[in-house]
Amino acid sequence: MTTPLSPVSPARTGNGRLAVAVLTFLSFTVLFLQVGIVPLLPHLGQQLHLGAAEVSWLLTAELLGGAVAIPVLTRLADLHGKRRIIVVALSLVLVGAVIGMVTDSVALLLVGRVLMGAQAPMLALPASLASDTMSPARAQGTIATIHAGNTVGVGGGLLLGGLIGAFDPSFHAYFHVAGVVVALGLIGTLLFVRESGERGHGSFDVPGGALLAVSLVCLLLAISKGPAWGWGSGAVLGLFAAAVVLLGVFWVVERRTRHPLIDVRVLTLPTVWLPNVVVLLIAFGIYGAISAVTRFAQTPPKAGYGFGFTPLQVTLFAIPTALGGLVGAFLLRRLGRRLGFVATTAIAVLGCTVSYLALAAFHTIPVPMMIALAVYAFGNTMGIAAAQVMLLADAPARRSGTALTVATVLYAVGNSLGSAIVGVLFAVHPLPGGLPAAQSYVWAFLLSGACVALATGLCTVRAVRRSRAAAAVTDPAAPQASR
Repeated sequence: MTTPLSPVSPARTGNGRLAVAVLTFLSFTVLFLQVGIVPLLPHLGQQLHLGAAEVSWLLTAELLGGAVAIPVLTRLADLHGKRRIIVVALSLVLVGAVIGMVTDSVALLLVGRVLMGAQAPMLALPASLASDTMSPARAQGTIATIHAGNTVGVGGGLLLGGLIGAFDPSFHAYFHVAGVVVALGLIGTLLFVRESGERGHGSFDVPGGALLAVSLVCLLLAISKGPAWGWGSGAVLGLFAAAVVLLGVFWVVERRTRHPLIDVRVLTLPTVWLPNVVVLLIAFGIYGAISAVTRFAQTPPKAGYGFGFTPLQVTLFAIPTALGGLVGAFLLRRLGRRLGFVATTAIAVLGCTVSYLALAAFHTIPVPMMIALAVYAFGNTMGIAAAQVMLLADAPARRSGTALTVATVLYAVGNSLGSAIVGVLFAVHPLPGGLPAAQSYVWAFLLSGACVALATGLCTVRAVRRSRAAAAVTDPAAPQASR
């Protein structure tokens, strides 16, 4: 079984139900806004007279902003207060949304999108604040609820993009919605969320933060632009090389720093590397195979496949996604207490595996696709929430924000890598009209399924070893199991 998040302290009595609602809403807004802009990119291109490669920078800009925000803001949150840094982050996002509301300048839009990348730490800070300010049992339930909000955000983003595309194709409408949503989150945080009483020791690791941020920018830029620039191009290979070198330097620097941004010495522990790998493998499919579902559905049947759905009809996929996420949140704490969070994670990623195999087999029929999406959302919500519970179990409260830094970074890397690789699959042997071949979708689903199948295997092996070790402790005469 997973150890408690940390001992109960007076600081854990401050946040009630309204705070849980606000923290869940903050998690909801991340993917709600990230997914919501994707269906509008063609409209953005038309209105700003940009090609597909140029308009993609509006996605890439937020990604790169998030790469800088994650390590910097999570560590500052541990040092100066998580609620305080959440307010700072949301303020930056709100400024970015306001810029998008009022400008038609591509340069200013890019600035706004970079600022909106400050929402990326909301994948970590709400959960770490819950861990700091609630009893272990309440914190586990809250983390599950927070990640249900995250999964529902995917469905909400599909709904947002579909509705704006159907009734108001102007990209300014998206930024108006973003501004309102972020403002609500900011007001809710100020009114109902109490600050953690825990503070980290030491100072901000400026060299470590700079090295990690720049290396992530290089890595994510190479991944996101690889399909457009060419994977063998000098620019992409140079970015990959720079990322590897900088990450190596970061590792050396962190081992020698008294107060490191990330204690790299603990990354090889099973309680740390396993949940991080699970997050990476689950995240691979969020923008990869899942975005493929909506693209497949909107393909006109004259291509030989597809349903010819309008953007508004695609919002039907939001329903099973939301329902599956809620079921995953409901079952997390119950299964975690009974089976342990490693075994619960194994069940979650097994659900993701089954969903991808179902999509590969039945993607030509809408109803099985929707059922598969519900199973995926169940596994995604429960898997990432259980991974966060495992990471927070052994982390002191004063480091709970940075304990999730690596997982949050890997989440972003997984999103980008999945999207880029699926984009490559779609570009191989396209149909005469430029549409992806039908077989490309099958390969996308199978590849995403293989990733979560690997996560299933790793979690299962770890759960079996923990079970044997527990049995050996209970029965001293039994052979000692390897940990």
